[in-house]
Amino acid sequence: MDRFHENIRRARLKKGYSQDDMADLMGIERSTYSNFELGKTKLFAKCMTRFAETLGMSEEEILLDGSPLTAGYLQAGVLEDRIDAQELKLDRLSEKLDKVLELLQSQK
Repeated sequence: MDRFHENIRRARLKKGYSQDDMADLMGIERSTYSNFELGKTKLFAKCMTRFAETLGMSEEEILLDGSPLTAGYLQAGVLEDRIDAQELKLDRLSEKLDKVLELLQSQK
């Protein structure tokens, strides 16, 4: 779900702000703001709050691209499917880690 940097850009454009406008309103450098939109800089809770306040939106609206209902995250089964997919990835990663540990122990 690491696409909220794209959501910030869309929200900014909907409000009619340039990147310079947003940087000025937030009290940060334009390059810093640009890095947020490009996903080069991760957003922390403090920054997300500032984005939400500047855009006149809730943090949830930004994270979910405007409306939680249209973003699809609240549709039946979508969140559960994502959780299941992440659990499967963790299981596979755990299996790989176990194999690496076995290999390392056998080489001792």
